[in-house]
Amino acid sequence: MNAFFKNIQSLASALLLTLAVPFSAGAAGNASLKASIDSTTVVQGSKAGLRLEILKNGTSGQLVDAPEIGAEYFGVEVSGLEIDTVDHGNGRIELDYNYTIQAFDPGTVTLPPFRYVIGDDTIDSETVTLKVLEVDLDTLTDINPMESVVSVPSRWYDIIPDWWLWVFIGIAAAAIITCAVLLFRRKKGFISKPEAVTPPYDLAVMRLNDLQAKKLPQSGRDKEYYTELTEILRQYLDGRFGINAMEMSSTQIVDTLRHNKETRPGSDLMKQILEIADFVKFAKVRPLPDDNIKAFNSAVKFVEDSKPLPPAEPEAGDAVKEGNNDTKLK
Repeated sequence: MNAFFKNIQSLASALLLTLAVPFSAGAAGNASLKASIDSTTVVQGSKAGLRLEILKNGTSGQLVDAPEIGAEYFGVEVSGLEIDTVDHGNGRIELDYNYTIQAFDPGTVTLPPFRYVIGDDTIDSETVTLKVLEVDLDTLTDINPMESVVSVPSRWYDIIPDWWLWVFIGIAAAAIITCAVLLFRRKKGFISKPEAVTPPYDLAVMRLNDLQAKKLPQSGRDKEYYTELTEILRQYLDGRFGINAMEMSSTQIVDTLRHNKETRPGSDLMKQILEIADFVKFAKVRPLPDDNIKAFNSAVKFVEDSKPLPPAEPEAGDAVKEGNNDTKLK
C-alpha cells in the first residue's frame, strides 16, 4: 500500500512540473528556452524585433553564443537589447531578451538556435527565419511621405545663409544697447559737455599766479622756475598771436615780435626775460632775487599790455546821431 501511494505522489509531481513549463523549442530539467520574431517578412532596411524567453528555476545558468550589440549576426545587424526579468514565485524566474535587428540584403536569413547552459544541461531554441524583401523603387514615395508634398517656390531670402541671420541679430542688439546706454547717460547727465576753452590771456594770468605761489626761486629751483616762466609766455604767444614760439629759439622769438605790429611794444620786455632765462638754464648762472622778481614782473606786464581790448562802446554823441538818422529814415 505504501509503495502504491509513493508511485501516485511521483506521478502527480511530474504532472505539475509539466504544467509549469510552457511549450518551447528547447527544454531540459527545470528550464526552457524559446525564440520568436515579431515579423517573419520585412522590407530591405526595415527593423524587426527578436525575442528570447528563458524560464528556469533559480538564478543559475548562462546564455552562450548570444548576438553582440552593434555587430553583424548571421546576416542581420543587432542595434539594441532590452532585458526584462519576471519573478513567478516559488523560485521560477523568466528572462526576456528583446533584440532589435535589421537586414539590408534581400533574401532569406536563418538565425541559428540560441543556446542556454544551466548546470550540466544545454538547451537550444528553435531556429528563426526572416524573409527580407527587396525595396521597389516605385514605392519609395510610400516610404517617404514627404515626397508627395508640393514644393514651395523659392524666395529671394531663401538663398541667404542661416548665419547671416545671427549676424543681423547681433548688430541689431548692439545698436539697441548702444542707444539705450546713450539715452540713459543723457537722462542722468553723464554725457560730458565740451569743456570751454580758456582764453590765452586768462590762461597765462592763471598760470603766472600758480608759478608765483610755488616759490621755486626761494627753494633754489631757479632752472625749473625760468623753464616754466618761458613756457607760459611761449604758449601765450601761440594762443594769442598764432606765433609758434614753442618751436623757436629766443632770438627768433624776439625778431618775430619786432616785426609784428601788435607785439612790437613788448619785444624788449620779452628779450630781457628770455636772456636771463637762457643764462640760468644753459650757463647755470645763479640769478639774484631781484632778477627773479624783475623777470616775473616783466612777464606780467607783457601779458597785460598785449591782452585783447574789449569791444569799443558807442559814444553818446554817436548814439544820438544814429538815433537822428533812424528818425530821418522813418
